[in-house]
Amino acid sequence: MTGSERNLPASRPIRVQVVEDLVRVQTLLREIIEEPGRLEVAGMSDNEEAALRQFETLQPDAVVIDLALRSGTGLGLIQSIRRQQGERRPLLIVLTNYTQPTIASACLKAGADHFLDKSRDFMKVRKLLDQVP
Repeated sequence: MTGSERNLPASRPIRVQVVEDLVRVQTLLREIIEEPGRLEVAGMSDNEEAALRQFETLQPDAVVIDLALRSGTGLGLIQSIRRQQGERRPLLIVLTNYTQPTIASACLKAGADHFLDKSRDFMKVRKLLDQVP
């Protein structure tokens, strides 16, 4: 290692918040997302209110959002995040079983970056997160 390589700042992992009401899906997402030193699940919540509070505290780089939550909705969360975001714009990925075109359109219009079908596109979450700088 050269002297200049030692002086480079250590990069931090990409912080991902997962908003999902089903524990088994939370577990699967954690398994596909986490890669020590590269990607970490920084927060997990199962309802809109807790997710928004957690977002404000964590300021994650990306948020994976289910639409059906214990209380509130993923769509409401997307709208709230986009109203409050600071200078950095987090990547918002919707992962849901509710894949009707009108729902997809509403999510994208509200500010979601990607809309994925939970039954077909589950593994695409990781590919999208790998593209976060």
